[in-house]
Amino acid sequence: MRVNPPPSNISPIQARNTPGIYNWMVIPLFIIIIFIFIYLLYRYIKRLHATPEWIEAQKKRPTTRKDCAATAKRFSLTKDEELLLWDICRTTKATNITHTINNADTLDAIFKKYYNTMISSRADEEKISKIFLLRYKIEMADASESVITSTTGLVQGTKIIYIAPDKTQIQCKLKKNTAENMTLAVPHNFFNSHAKPEPLSKAQFIFTTHSGMTYTFMARVIRYSTGLDNGAEMVLAQTNDVRTQAKRKSKRSDINIPCTFSAVSENAKTREHSGTLTNISADGCCILTNLPIKENQNIAVSIMLAEKTYDAFGKIVSTHKNITSEAVFLDIVFTKISSEARNRIFAYVYNYVSHEQSDSA
Repeated sequence: MRVNPPPSNISPIQARNTPGIYNWMVIPLFIIIIFIFIYLLYRYIKRLHATPEWIEAQKKRPTTRKDCAATAKRFSLTKDEELLLWDICRTTKATNITHTINNADTLDAIFKKYYNTMISSRADEEKISKIFLLRYKIEMADASESVITSTTGLVQGTKIIYIAPDKTQIQCKLKKNTAENMTLAVPHNFFNSHAKPEPLSKAQFIFTTHSGMTYTFMARVIRYSTGLDNGAEMVLAQTNDVRTQAKRKSKRSDINIPCTFSAVSENAKTREHSGTLTNISADGCCILTNLPIKENQNIAVSIMLAEKTYDAFGKIVSTHKNITSEAVFLDIVFTKISSEARNRIFAYVYNYVSHEQSDSA
């Protein structure tokens, strides 16, 4: 078979008209154009997503399943917790949870609405407990993202507790906070107390943030003074030695309501005594009493909330004197409490009880 070689006298114009001769140039050029288009589209979308109008629209749109998945990843939620969050958002028609979750008041409004929906439908108490456990987990995760490392960041009005060497606790309040020092309002009889730390000595203090995170710090006492309002003051040096304490299992709230309690002997209550609840959580409480009760005793407590009285059994884990009245604080951890009582305490701490429920109780 004879093959004729291509003619050697092809002109440049004929060569340009030959099919496929410039394909190796057209294909790369086409790919470059596609990449340029994608890049320009990306830049346009990025600028669009940065506009206040787009961001505001995203905040107001309904929560999607994808939003809950992203939130669950951010706060290390379990699959069951992610599904519960999705049910909460879907039931309450919550706006974009990835934005809402950064506002504690708005988030609490969503959880409160869902809680009251569960109460109205007489949902199982165990399911209701999971609502509060999820809320507290999100709250603690959020608080961990903004840990306090210096006392200069404390806001006026923060309640600060001085811990004396003998474990006596003195309730103080941050009256003034400057770059140089902080001024605490202290009880008047603190000046003459044996628990008062000497000027220029270091003392231990504890405070709890709104989110429930508890911190402890050591600070040097500069001086004692009397304020313009004739109130007793203790001036402390600022410190960066602020440390988080072990996280509580549930949120704790200050309270000031009467209660009754009694010692427990062989699972039976003894004579009841009156006291005052000074703080409470779903896992324990603190009672102020004049009785000299020791640690490690079993105790029964009747907690009088708005709707009714709930009973709980617990153990006294620590006691400390109140310098202002010589009374004793009893720190109690609950050992036996119904799911209903736990949930109503949760609702009290988070202020989720509706006025309608209180009025109808």
